[in-house]
Amino acid sequence: MSILFALAGATGIGKSRLSLELAEKFNAEIIGVDSRQIYKGFAIGTAQPPQSDMARVRHHHIDFLEPTSVYSAGDFCSFVKELVDSNASRNYILVGGTGMYLQSLLLGLPQIPKVDPAIRKEFEQISIDQGNVSLYEMAKKADPEAMTSVESNNVQRIVRILEVWKATGRKLSEWQKMREGGIGNLPVFWLNRSRENLYARIDTRVDQMMKDGWMDEIRSLAKTVPLDAPAWQSLGYRELLTANSASEVSRVLDEIKRKTRNYAKRQLTWFRWQMETIAVDLDSDADPVQTIASHIPARKIIV
Repeated sequence: MSILFALAGATGIGKSRLSLELAEKFNAEIIGVDSRQIYKGFAIGTAQPPQSDMARVRHHHIDFLEPTSVYSAGDFCSFVKELVDSNASRNYILVGGTGMYLQSLLLGLPQIPKVDPAIRKEFEQISIDQGNVSLYEMAKKADPEAMTSVESNNVQRIVRILEVWKATGRKLSEWQKMREGGIGNLPVFWLNRSRENLYARIDTRVDQMMKDGWMDEIRSLAKTVPLDAPAWQSLGYRELLTANSASEVSRVLDEIKRKTRNYAKRQLTWFRWQMETIAVDLDSDADPVQTIASHIPARKIIV
């Protein structure tokens, strides 16, 4: 396979800008490893790369899926393998922060028995009757390890954790250790910054999203995309849609910043314990492009 390496890191860390420089250096295309940036139209709030970036370097697995579609780690693995197998003369870089996607591609998919759809419907009904918080707390008790990087509004993922637990009597986190069909090891570069700098970047990015027209995007989507579509689970969309005054918007934005910082913290924890990575400190004076390049054998690169 002509995938050179993976560039991973917490949300807001600075993956996008660095990935452009790396893609140009290695004559590579970028494959997004993000479970939220896949949906059509949900661009600003998920920090999809702008058109100028996608014109500069070809991107895949971004802004391609209908908002009503359900998408899994298995779908991601199939997408990547088909793309790379059909374009063997190209270099690729994996870029993103959805660890479950990356882990499944490298190590293989968990061999989980098929779950009775009635069990899924049972938990979906609990979400409707009691709300996401109740379901979220239930999943944290059932499988705290699998819930490490899951947001409370990610109903699809929470239901999956619960249905596997109930149907098999075994935690999803246990099944995830039994895998088949991975592409094997690749260098995974984990971008890092001080917590202070990372959190400041997250707050600034949320403010910039609003300046870029996030509210207009949300209102436009609400006219055509059903509110129960999976794409609406992206952090901030539903919350801002229901904000009816300037003070409510301000309060919701503060909450979005807080939840995004918490999510970044969970990403840091997940990658620290779930994957072998090479740390790249973006606060240091070292050039990260050169740091990463020093780990990539020249023979792997297709000129």
